[in-house]
Amino acid sequence: MQGVPLGLFGASFSIAVFPVLASLAAKGEKENFVKTFSVTFRQILFFIIPLSVFILVLRAQIVRVVLGAGKFDWEDTILTFQALGVFALSLFAQGTIPLLARAFYALHDTKTPFYIALVTEIVNIGAVLILIGRYQVVGLAIAFSLSAVTQMLLLLFVLRSRFDNLDDRNIIKFSAKIALASVLAGLSIQLGKYLVAPMIDLDTFIGVFIQLAASSLVGLSVFIGMCYALKLEEFFKFKQALTRKLFKGKQTIVEDTADVSGI
Repeated sequence: MQGVPLGLFGASFSIAVFPVLASLAAKGEKENFVKTFSVTFRQILFFIIPLSVFILVLRAQIVRVVLGAGKFDWEDTILTFQALGVFALSLFAQGTIPLLARAFYALHDTKTPFYIALVTEIVNIGAVLILIGRYQVVGLAIAFSLSAVTQMLLLLFVLRSRFDNLDDRNIIKFSAKIALASVLAGLSIQLGKYLVAPMIDLDTFIGVFIQLAASSLVGLSVFIGMCYALKLEEFFKFKQALTRKLFKGKQTIVEDTADVSGI
């Protein structure tokens, strides 16, 4: 469940931008390298941070809808959504690690990400040994999340030391805006859950699904409204790209229809 946003946004954006970063690094165009990195970093956060909040607030509903059947009882559901909630807290780190690692690869540095990965694995193992006795399976999720955040911060710190800046001001400003929009969307989802609950039977799949869908729509609406209010550049870029794609698809359909009809 927590791997879906990572595959859709973290990995895909990182893979797509890697050839560009490698080309800019080879040409010694540091300014364009930093600009391209910053834009991609912010694009990943634009999708990952709100998804993290949505997953965190709706973790119980998501687990019940996807897995809550057969021998998967309520105790299993609790353990699973607790772990999912912990994973959601570190999605921002998990989603940006592939980009940070590829930024080093583009600079022909494969050793630094490797050594940092070793350090974070030690952090992971140490955290597991400390937490597993008290928190059991959830302790594994906490340890993994701690190591992911550690790895992301170390990669970012070392990469930052290679340049005068990494467009720090824009990244920090954007992160604050997207965090605010996501938190307000999360609060609206929580409110939506409570408002919908008395109207449905939460002991049934349909009831839980309706609560999940309705509160998600409320949260999405608030998030989009906040994007407009905060004038998030990444949102408008995404909107324009989506609009172009939709209109291009419609234009293609019209052209194909015209060809078939002989017009």
